[in-house]
Amino acid sequence: MREKVFQEAEKLLEKKPFDQITFAEIAELAGVHWTAVRRHFGNKEEMRNWLQEKQSTMNETFTDTRTRIIEAGTKTFSVQGYWNASLDKVAAEAGMTKGAVYWHFSSKQDLFLAILEHNLTQQLKVLPLQIEKILSSNNPEEALTSWLKLQFNFFDQEEGSSRLFLEFVTSSREPEIHHKLQMIHSKIIEGVGVYLGEMQKKNLITSEVNAESLSITIDALMKGILIEYIIDPTHFKSKSIFETISSVLWNGIIPKIDRN
Repeated sequence: MREKVFQEAEKLLEKKPFDQITFAEIAELAGVHWTAVRRHFGNKEEMRNWLQEKQSTMNETFTDTRTRIIEAGTKTFSVQGYWNASLDKVAAEAGMTKGAVYWHFSSKQDLFLAILEHNLTQQLKVLPLQIEKILSSNNPEEALTSWLKLQFNFFDQEEGSSRLFLEFVTSSREPEIHHKLQMIHSKIIEGVGVYLGEMQKKNLITSEVNAESLSITIDALMKGILIEYIIDPTHFKSKSIFETISSVLWNGIIPKIDRN
């Protein structure tokens, strides 16, 4: 019986995170009462420790599967839109069964929220470093131009990436999605605002404006530019558009002592 209990527990680790597995689930698969599972593992904490250690040695099978689903979901939502997408279509894109997708995400909304959180969290991680690199450059305006070109080259290369942004916004009519979008977006605005405040203390940008308001202004400008790109990307083939955007933005935040 002990061997059967541990075998079924290990099978579960291939399908879900260790911290979501319960005595009852293992017991059902092993065909025993849940108290028998507890007897073999000890208490709940001891079971979780065993599961965590075991899952860490499984070549990240669970993590890899979840990542594949998120990548497939991102493409599916980008190309087909939130309302036309389904977990069936995501599973087909990922080359998995629908059941495998359901092990990781309980619904289409659950997956969409995970993609939303992943994208905005990644943005929060890299944006401050990108800002610092631009402001620390010998030619910040030129560095800003190069950064903008890189962002829009990414949209050109990744199918549907720019439209995923619109899906996040339009799908926010659903209360849970709206709440998640608002919560993570607030973290980005506040986080970048704090970082811009530090840049003001170093006199890298003007101190004449409120740092958080500046964060919102820059974010709004970038989103507006993205919408323009989605409507007609042909205008973004010209170098002058990025130089113009950089000039308008940079000349609005440069400290007065540095102005010519």
